[in-house]
Amino acid sequence: MTQLQRLVRAARQELDIDPRRLGAHLVSRILPQNGFNRVRTALLRALGLRIAAGSSFAGALHITGCGSLPDLLSVGPGCHITGPVHIDLAAPVRIGARVYMGYEVMILTVDHEIGDSEQRCAGRVARGITIDDGAWIGSRAVILPGVHVGKGAIVAAGAVVTRDVPPQAMVGGVPARFVRDLDEPVAGATRRSEPSGLRALAR
Repeated sequence: MTQLQRLVRAARQELDIDPRRLGAHLVSRILPQNGFNRVRTALLRALGLRIAAGSSFAGALHITGCGSLPDLLSVGPGCHITGPVHIDLAAPVRIGARVYMGYEVMILTVDHEIGDSEQRCAGRVARGITIDDGAWIGSRAVILPGVHVGKGAIVAAGAVVTRDVPPQAMVGGVPARFVRDLDEPVAGATRRSEPSGLRALAR
């Protein structure tokens, strides 16, 4: 293969841009944060994203990965995704109903195997992510490949989630660990006197 042929092939690969991903990135960024949420969401739907009724994106959506957007990403009804949010679609991402996400959440579906000492970062592995109904993902949380966040769970702000989160559980930390069962009352506190949502996530 000549140098010119290599250059042409490299250029084709570099210019292989998915117009839907590019469009989603652009239309979600041109509108102000926490403004024109219905317009932003309608434009994302028009680009082929599966976003159910009553859900909204309040900030920029950055999508990476390959494959068909409608096949890989689905957002259920009544969700609010504050954004900016980064969703990697090397594998499917399924977001259930009434899921809320804070600022700068990252949902990553690609990992790498551990290689030998010559190169620790080895082959790519893609695994899907599921976030069940009613979950709350705090700001700057990172959800790693293969994770299943259970129904009604809370992921604390800044947590790095490396394993499944049980339903009705709060997890936090790096890596995220079980904090408490949300169905169990806090000792010595009534539901009314428990910390507000934001303070609970910061604990």
